[in-house]
Amino acid sequence: MNNIFDFAPKELVQDAFLCWCFNFDKSNNILEKDFSYKLVQEIYNYCGGSKKLSIRKIKPSTQQRASKIDVLVEILLIDDKKIYFIFENKLETSHHSNQLIRHIEAMKNEDESEKKYIYFKIGNLYDEDNELPKEYTLIDRKAILNIFNKIRIKNEIFDSYYNFLLKIEEKDNLEMRLIGENRQLTKYELEVIFLSQSGQYKILKKLQNEIESKITTGTSFGRPWTNISILSIENIPNHWFGIFWRVDWRINKNTKIYTPYICLRYYKTTLDKTEEDKIYFEGMRKIFNELILKYPNLEFGQVHNVGNKEREIGILFFDNEKNTIPRVISEIGKFTKEFLQRVKEEKMYYSCARYCMNVD
Repeated sequence: MNNIFDFAPKELVQDAFLCWCFNFDKSNNILEKDFSYKLVQEIYNYCGGSKKLSIRKIKPSTQQRASKIDVLVEILLIDDKKIYFIFENKLETSHHSNQLIRHIEAMKNEDESEKKYIYFKIGNLYDEDNELPKEYTLIDRKAILNIFNKIRIKNEIFDSYYNFLLKIEEKDNLEMRLIGENRQLTKYELEVIFLSQSGQYKILKKLQNEIESKITTGTSFGRPWTNISILSIENIPNHWFGIFWRVDWRINKNTKIYTPYICLRYYKTTLDKTEEDKIYFEGMRKIFNELILKYPNLEFGQVHNVGNKEREIGILFFDNEKNTIPRVISEIGKFTKEFLQRVKEEKMYYSCARYCMNVD
């Protein structure tokens, strides 16, 4: 299907679609008007509302306020009371810069009408998306598909958006299925997972179940990468030292092919090279190489020996029969616990005299 939403996956487009859904209040078509009223009722119920709404008018608007609320929907009831829907709309990014708190503060200046704060995200969910102010209700892709299944309208724009959501859902399900396959994946299957931020995140989310850690995401030259931090140290002058697993792509030295990998890396924010740095880095790499012998079911690759602020301790590529994703997740979880225990026992990290940290 030639779907316009495939070519316009921007948050402003999503804002426009939401307003379009609510704007049928002005339609002379009773089915379209009924769709807008039912959508208000379904979202109100999903956000904890319990009463049957008698709606007189719906007024949607976008980006009208200094707080940059994405979509504000004002619902006027028959009894002249109002309800506000305050939408923060996200695709693949997550909330940031206290924007949700700013929306709440901005709406405090409005009247005492009932307010429903909605975090609307059709993209894949990350850790930050579950860390919402108590005032907010998350409406994710599955939730909006369930709502649309109840109140579908015969309209080409609606059908296009609905199919756009289904396509995202199908890709999400494919990623989950492939990540669970305990076999060597094809080049296409590896690209489905590892060229996607959500695919990388799903892998490290499973690893997070094995070890206590924090996941971060980002892009480099338009290409996604995902990290899971296993040790983090910050000192008084705001210098940071850490160890993390990174999922990304680079050339496999053995095969000479551009390949997805998971790599244990050492990172510090200062550029100066000290004897302490050398001792700790070489000590960690020695521990890593000794532990490899206990994990014959995995195939470890050749690391790069370059870098100052960031250096590779050890690496595994996903282009061989041994390194299936389920096996890597399971084995690396145990490997990481042993590695950290050795690092702490042998004190291969900056001292508490210089750094504030908790290594227990």
